Amino acid sequence: MRTFKLFTLLILGLLIFGSASFFAYELFIKPNRAEKKEKAAEAAAPKGTPTPDPGAQDLQRLKGLQGSGKTAEARDGLKAWIAAHPQSPLLKEAHKQLGSCNMTLLFQPADNPSLITYTVLKGDSLAKIAGKHQSNAELIQKANALPNINLQIGQQLVVPSLKPSLELDRQTKTLTLLDNGTYVKEYTLLSAPAAPKTPSNTASKVLDKVATAGSKRVAFGDKAYAQSDRIIILTGSPAIVGYSVPTPATVPTPRPSTSPAVTNASGTNAAATNAVTNAPAVAAPTTTPAPMPGGYVLTTEDLLEIFPLVSRNTPVIIH
Repeated sequence: MRTFKLFTLLILGLLIFGSASFFAYELFIKPNRAEKKEKAAEAAAPKGTPTPDPGAQDLQRLKGLQGSGKTAEARDGLKAWIAAHPQSPLLKEAHKQLGSCNMTLLFQPADNPSLITYTVLKGDSLAKIAGKHQSNAELIQKANALPNINLQIGQQLVVPSLKPSLELDRQTKTLTLLDNGTYVKEYTLLSAPAAPKTPSNTASKVLDKVATAGSKRVAFGDKAYAQSDRIIILTGSPAIVGYSVPTPATVPTPRPSTSPAVTNASGTNAAATNAVTNAPAVAAPTTTPAPMPGGYVLTTEDLLEIFPLVSRNTPVIIH
């Protein structure tokens, strides 16, 4: 009788625990295995070809227009392309291309109605001409590719007349140049002051434009001006400065010569000399680069491009 009871309890235990195990498998283990198999199948499946950007081909066509000298047509097409593709991953590239077109057209009289053609009169100077036409002397020099500030009576000059303004965005680290409120070009800042936690717009303006050679200030027209360092000083805000990104120098690395040693008249091994002369260039040990300056930092090349386009009191908005 006792054996029968034990046997009955064993059967009941098996039924209870077996059912629990079955339901645990069905509810937890089986679905988990199925999910793992599904993920493994997805990972093993060949990746589909990404859908090409619908505006990519047209953007390439517009680049081609600029390359063939049809800059005004390319600019107008790029403006329309940007308006039609506001979410395109190629938007940044399109803005860069538009900036390149705009900078070219700033100095082309045929495609820029704001450019004035002026004939130099007796007693004229770049500063005097700039004052007559609300321009600036350095911009006129740049527009006409003049080697210096000397003028000849009867000389024909183009005089750009801009209404520039700048927008500095600390969050995206960009500087945008505008003419009469219209986009001209966007520049990347290498460094900028920290953006505030709460977005804000601060109105500033260009207080002064400074060129220095060593510790001395250099005036526009001075022989040392072309090689001077430039700074755009803003009211109530850090300055806009330039920084030259260091590039590694290269030196030739000698390679073992496979030619037999031949001694020339001077007693030098000619094969070894040729091996050193014809060796490929490799990166040389670089010196420690100059520290990044404070303020709104552009590459030196970008700062030199912007510098003649702005004047004292040019409006600046800081985001």
